[in-house]
Amino acid sequence: MHPLSKPESDKARALLAYLAVEADRSHWREALIGFLWPDCPEQTARHNLRQTLFNIRQAIGDHTATPPYLLISHDEIQFNAASDYALDLAQFNTLFSACDKQLPHCLEDCPIRAERLAQAVELYRGKFLEQFFLADSS
Repeated sequence: MHPLSKPESDKARALLAYLAVEADRSHWREALIGFLWPDCPEQTARHNLRQTLFNIRQAIGDHTATPPYLLISHDEIQFNAASDYALDLAQFNTLFSACDKQLPHCLEDCPIRAERLAQAVELYRGKFLEQFFLADSS
């Protein structure tokens, strides 16, 4: 996995976070433009999206990653779940789901469940995207 350098803007960080968290599906460019640049003229917003994607790809080393982190087509963009990445939120959710599934068998699996819960606690850093806000977008 390529070490993540900091994208240049809050919009780039917001887009990357959104794509990574919502990696299970592709996203229409028009929808992303509507989220991030709702008040911009369409041509300006499209240019902003292209520039933001370029910035993100530079920051995550997408051009040299095999497979790439982002799947980009003319109409859609998706974070590539098959790429070599780690997302603490996904790891947390996987551990928490595994613990939830073990609940009916807790007497038998409590040490395993306790270990998974301890790992989930280690990943927890506070509320999701706490103090992250984009004033001009939804």
